Amino acid sequence: MMFCKCIIMGLCLTASAALAQQSNRVDLGRLSTGSSVSFVRTADGEWGIGISGGAAPGLMQRQPAQIEVFTDEENIRHLAAGYKTIEKTAVGVTAQAEIPYAEGVVFHVHDRWSADGAAISVSRKVDITGKASGGFYSSVSLTIDPSVMWSDIDFMAPGTIYGDPTYNGERAVGGVRNHEARNFQMREDVLSAPLFALSFKNGSSIAVLNPAPRGDTTTAETRLSQPVMTDARFQFGALGAWQTDDNPVEFGFRFPGTVSSSAGMRGAPAGQRWTRRYHPIAPETDHKFQVSFRFGQNESFPEVTRNAWRWAWNTLNPPVIYTDIEQMRTVLLDHLAAHAATIDGRTAIPFVLNTITDERQWNYTMVAIGFVGKNIECADQLLREGDRDSTERGQMMRQTGLAIIASLIKALEKVPLIGTGYDLATGGPWTGDHQEWVAPWLRNATEGMRVLMHAYRRERSLGREHPEWFNWVKSYADWLIQQQRPDGSFPRRWKPGSSEVEESSGTSSYCPVPLLVIMSEETGDPKYKEAAIRAAEYVWTNWGYKGLFIGGTIDNPNITDKEAGMLSLEAFLSLYESTKEPKWLQRAQVAADFTESWIWIWDVPMPLDAEDSELHWKKGVPALGFQGIATAHAGSVDQYLDWSVPTYAKLYKLTNDEHYLNVARVLLHNTKSMVALPGRQFDLKGIGFQQEGWRMGPGGSGRGVGGHRFWLPWISANHLYGITGMEEYDPALYKRLSVKPGM
Repeated sequence: MMFCKCIIMGLCLTASAALAQQSNRVDLGRLSTGSSVSFVRTADGEWGIGISGGAAPGLMQRQPAQIEVFTDEENIRHLAAGYKTIEKTAVGVTAQAEIPYAEGVVFHVHDRWSADGAAISVSRKVDITGKASGGFYSSVSLTIDPSVMWSDIDFMAPGTIYGDPTYNGERAVGGVRNHEARNFQMREDVLSAPLFALSFKNGSSIAVLNPAPRGDTTTAETRLSQPVMTDARFQFGALGAWQTDDNPVEFGFRFPGTVSSSAGMRGAPAGQRWTRRYHPIAPETDHKFQVSFRFGQNESFPEVTRNAWRWAWNTLNPPVIYTDIEQMRTVLLDHLAAHAATIDGRTAIPFVLNTITDERQWNYTMVAIGFVGKNIECADQLLREGDRDSTERGQMMRQTGLAIIASLIKALEKVPLIGTGYDLATGGPWTGDHQEWVAPWLRNATEGMRVLMHAYRRERSLGREHPEWFNWVKSYADWLIQQQRPDGSFPRRWKPGSSEVEESSGTSSYCPVPLLVIMSEETGDPKYKEAAIRAAEYVWTNWGYKGLFIGGTIDNPNITDKEAGMLSLEAFLSLYESTKEPKWLQRAQVAADFTESWIWIWDVPMPLDAEDSELHWKKGVPALGFQGIATAHAGSVDQYLDWSVPTYAKLYKLTNDEHYLNVARVLLHNTKSMVALPGRQFDLKGIGFQQEGWRMGPGGSGRGVGGHRFWLPWISANHLYGITGMEEYDPALYKRLSVKPGM
């Protein structure tokens, strides 16, 4: 590669080649990918760094010690220097730089570089002589061979961008506007791991990771109360890539996490906006961080996602926060049964409950199938417990579960459906606010009916027949396959009681696949499975092959989100189990690798100065294991993926890949940290409650605070299915996962 040679030539003094090699170059080492990492003396006598050879583009940084100093908006200085001294040690290279600023003020940069396998790492400490007003950050960045254009790179940052930004939300940190502005800069606290990766057209890749994130901040900072803030307590960084004017693409890490966004305010034209965070320019400032770079080769983009993510997982090694799973099961079921509501003979789980007060919300009587309403799944969990518990408690739960299902079928008897929910107060269609929550969504109906068919099978195996369940589902499935389009896709939504399409996008065509597979098994008619295969092929051909999954959350239409990955995983796996074709297992793994990358694997600290009474995620509770929701809302989290505990366990058994079992364990335990238990009720009004979600990234009311304090049925349904579905799939493996080793 000519550029790689030019790095060395450009950095070296104009002296003989032999002298340059002997006196002006220090090799850090050769990576397992074949790349060589070297420090080379520049013409001004300082040292820069160059990375060449191997499949990755050439990289360089003539002035590795980079500082930005802020006095005011009109006085921002960018300071940089090469290393003054380089020393080879037994473990790597120690490098020192000095950057004079004001009179009597000098930044002393101490970097320790090391290489291991396919990665290089630097540990930085900045000491300050003297004192000055304003603030500073330091950064470690590398410049890419100028022959590589921004458009030649696919970017990955977990929960924010997976190559194609089209479906990420126009104003999102990983969205279209920032991509067009050639500017992706992301604070650590909007990322499930402080990870950012670049994938190149020749199959090489480079990933950046903070291997030891701290994340400390203050309440005012997380509320974005000011665009510029200086505080020694800020211990979060920022990662990303950017390109200014005609300069080469750069990428790297800043500390503290100063970022710019080109998204613009809603309704405003695009324009660069900065959120500047600095440390004080003072001798007592503790300024130190680490950053690592992993080099990959022969990787498709889905493999970049998988390999970079697993590198981050293995480096951060997320701990399992063990909980008493059997106690959790009992608490959640008792809570669920206690809050079932009956009006005029109709029974359901209310759409929303306040976790703080007894005030009934406006949509208390809204009933919904699937997604966040999950009434059929709640009923299924009550029926399961009725089979486990022969006492009056269990039998009351069974009767409640049967009543929920009967009420739903009666209210939504006609196909095409009038909706995927109804009004418990009237038994008719919901006519209140937000009718779109219970409109005839593809996801809601197919998700609920799939669960009902599993319940139907279980009940039948116990000698209990429910022909009305089967007939209702079959009537819907027969109508549904008539809605499939020639390309294999299904619309996302129809007009109530009609076959007229309300939302035509086919992005969520993975939703009906598991249901259609079951219907072929139950009826012996291949038409359902044929429709399922065509739908799954459509999803894979359009997005899945790129490691991209879209359109799971109905309130974020056509947005990249984790539930799209979760549901695609179920679709592909159901086809593998039905057909035994290896391609479906391989595709299931791609979906699984995408989906798990939304799991928070570093412990996000609550603001140092926050009052626990003001926080929804309480201090002292490890803040990891929850998951990002959608790229459009980076930094917002919930626990929805704990539904997939049995699926990741199944992948482990099908592939013998121990990593998937580790994912299942984290999802089984860590996701339940904020459920109110006896002796650990937090500030919730009752045992068994948990609010729907929280904010970990900046904005709104700040880190650790959610948008509301409501419980929705999906919370308990998903927690419980992670337990009961795992136990049903493999009782022995469930026992292994549910208890702490050694207990």
